[in-house]
Amino acid sequence: MYKFANFMQGRNGFDELNGALLVLSIIVSIVARFFWNWHIRLILQLVSMALLGLAVFRMLSTNLYRRSEENRIVKPVISAVTGWFKLTYKRFRDGRTHRYYKCPKCKAQLRVKNIKGKHTIRCPKCGNKFEKTIR
Repeated sequence: MYKFANFMQGRNGFDELNGALLVLSIIVSIVARFFWNWHIRLILQLVSMALLGLAVFRMLSTNLYRRSEENRIVKPVISAVTGWFKLTYKRFRDGRTHRYYKCPKCKAQLRVKNIKGKHTIRCPKCGNKFEKTIR
């Protein structure tokens, strides 16, 4: 373990972009299995391996400034995608007990209890009040 820690000293290691590349590589590899045409399957497997190789290259790279700049540029995209998946999961999980609405002013997602009737909803982010009817 000491030798590995010594080897990784001064290297980039694992960050958000590497995680996204690994997940994307796994997804492309799984999608490739659904194609019967071996040309398309081969191309998708090569793309999957290239993504995996890029993740390993980034992990072992000693150019920390460049790798951190790459990660900083891609981080908002990764957080937007993961945020969408988290919100979709929450909406599915709370489907029977809550409703989700967007604030018309700041576009924040608001969770409201699923109680029939007319409700005045106040956005905690911007303080805007608006009315919704739940049927």
